[in-house]
Amino acid sequence: QASQHCKRGTARPRGVRLRLGREARSRRLVTVELIPDRVNPSELSLLRGRVSAITIPALRNGSHDPSYPTTFKVTPQQRSIASALIVKRTGIEAVPSLTCRDCRGEDIATISRLVEDGLENLLVVYGDPSGSDRDLYEFTRTDHLIRQVASESNGNPPSIGTITNQYARNPEREISRTLARVDAGAEFVLTNTTFDQDRVLQHRDSLRSAGLDVPLLIQVSIPQSLENLLFVSQKFGIPVSERLKRKLQRHESAGIDVAAEAFESLRLEADGIHFSYLLRKRSPIPTYCRLLDRIGERLPLTVSAQAPQAALQRP
Repeated sequence: QASQHCKRGTARPRGVRLRLGREARSRRLVTVELIPDRVNPSELSLLRGRVSAITIPALRNGSHDPSYPTTFKVTPQQRSIASALIVKRTGIEAVPSLTCRDCRGEDIATISRLVEDGLENLLVVYGDPSGSDRDLYEFTRTDHLIRQVASESNGNPPSIGTITNQYARNPEREISRTLARVDAGAEFVLTNTTFDQDRVLQHRDSLRSAGLDVPLLIQVSIPQSLENLLFVSQKFGIPVSERLKRKLQRHESAGIDVAAEAFESLRLEADGIHFSYLLRKRSPIPTYCRLLDRIGERLPLTVSAQAPQAALQRP
């Protein structure tokens, strides 16, 4: 049980406003991703006070999804927003996701109303349609979607985060696209998942040199097994070192070791670490708790509020 592996922390008082873009300028954050309808609601309290926020992906509902079957017409954005509101009621900051894929103007209108009721943060992720699919969607570029959310929030938009991909085939184009999203209104940036430091820190340095001046969080994923790791690697084009493959081949339970090692090498290199669990079919909370216990002596991570973000360079 998760309760056997996770120690409760001190909860942030209800009603305290937490904007991740602003918060990451004074302390390094630790955030996690989860899908609320795949966890036991009672487990959520085990993360309260131990993570800065929980991000919730915008997923399409499948025919075998008991929570959102295909006969129940709900967009991925609506699903993420509804889940975030449920999580926020537990006293943990929750960050719903938007993606150009399937996003509708009504979703943005809903967000604008919820911002007035206390929705503080939003993550706008990939999903830019291409080719003939572009005609099916209202938004075809992530920066356009970010700008629309920011402009329709009555002068008080949520703290918007966006994604950057350190594995992009055209690094210069990816840097340009990332900066365009920040210019559109993004207040913090989250990298694609990583398992070692070289590629992601090179991308970070390139972004800073190009003028990125908002907090950057690095995503570290916890593989459930070698098979799980290779599946995600092949599907999303994420390179995996032979050393990591051998480690998981020898010890199928080494996923937490992998994530802890990545955290140790990256924790002072960015404005926060975002953990995700590669096996989305299973509740990640017990695994997150074991990992947080493992790295607990390294938390919290603080930075000087006066230190410019560009100064966080690789030693």
